Amino acid sequence: MKIRFINNLCPPALLYLLYIVVHVGLDLSLGMFVTAGLKVLCGVAGVLILDALCGVELGVVSWAIVATPFIMVALGTSIAIGLQIDRHAANLIKESFTPISADDKKNKDLYVTQFKHESGALPLNSDSVY
Repeated sequence: MKIRFINNLCPPALLYLLYIVVHVGLDLSLGMFVTAGLKVLCGVAGVLILDALCGVELGVVSWAIVATPFIMVALGTSIAIGLQIDRHAANLIKESFTPISADDKKNKDLYVTQFKHESGALPLNSDSVY
């Protein structure tokens, strides 16, 4: 019975169903059961609405509803790449290393012992440079 339902779905509804199945699978693998349940309910409602739109000869509207999020993400990515937003953001946000000051050098052993591994060995040798 369910196979007939899936076979009778219009292409936009079938694509949306596949999209929902992937998201529900990811949520279940992460242990987010309530979120997965809500996505199943909303997804089934969305599939039924998309299929109903196809049933009344509004397949173009159904395709537009399904395609709009994908087009928006592609457009946003293209704009971000074209304006080199990631490169500009990387220039604004830089990680820096703060070395031990002269006052803290006498406490260097205290800092080093805090980072010792359970076996007593240090995670890095003393020649390591950051």
